[in-house]
Amino acid sequence: MNIYPLFEGVHAMKPTEDGGMDIYHHSGAVTLIQDEHHNILVDVGGRGSIETIRELLSEHGLTCDDIDTVILTHFHLDHAYNVAFFDKAKIFGWIHEWKDQQTIRFGDIESLSISGVRIIRTPGHAEESLAVLATDDNGIRYIMAGDAINETYFSTGNISGMSYDKDLYRASADKILSLADVIIPGHGKPLIVKDRPKNVSII
Repeated sequence: MNIYPLFEGVHAMKPTEDGGMDIYHHSGAVTLIQDEHHNILVDVGGRGSIETIRELLSEHGLTCDDIDTVILTHFHLDHAYNVAFFDKAKIFGWIHEWKDQQTIRFGDIESLSISGVRIIRTPGHAEESLAVLATDDNGIRYIMAGDAINETYFSTGNISGMSYDKDLYRASADKILSLADVIIPGHGKPLIVKDRPKNVSII
C-alpha cells in the first residue's frame, strides 16, 4: 500500500466587504491511498481546488473517474466540497443528523472493508469526525486526521481552532498520537510523531 499526500491543506479565509467570508482558496488536505485493488482519496478539497486535484492525480496516471473510494473525515466544505466530481466512487463518512431518533449514516462507514485501512472515530472538532489509518509498504503508519489534530496541539498540547467539545478533541488527538508514525492534518505540513517535542505528553 502506498500513501501519497497530494497537497497540504491551507487556511485562506478572507473577510469580504459585505461582512461575509471568502473561502475560495481555503482547503483541507487531500491524500491518495493506493493498493493493487483500490484508488482511495481521503477528503476531496475545498472550493477552487478541483483543477489542482486533477493535475496531481494525473501525475499518478489517474483521473477523477479512477477513484473508487472517497472517505470524508468530516463534512465541512473545505474537506468535502468536490465530492460530486468523484461520481464513480463510493463515498464514505459519518453523519450526525437525526431522524426519528436514528442516526443517518452516509455510506455506512462500518461497511467499508479495505485491507490495511482502518477507520477511527475522532469527535471533537465535528461530531462526525473520523481519521483514516493506513500502513504503507515500509510499515509506516499514516493517519489522515482531518481537523481532529493540528500543529498547535501536536507541538504544545494546547487546543486551538474550532472544537465543539474540547475534552473529546483532546481524547481524539491523543488517540491519533498513540497510533501514528506520520499524521496528515487537515491543514499544514505532515507531522512526524517521533519529532514531537519531548516535553509535550499525551494525557
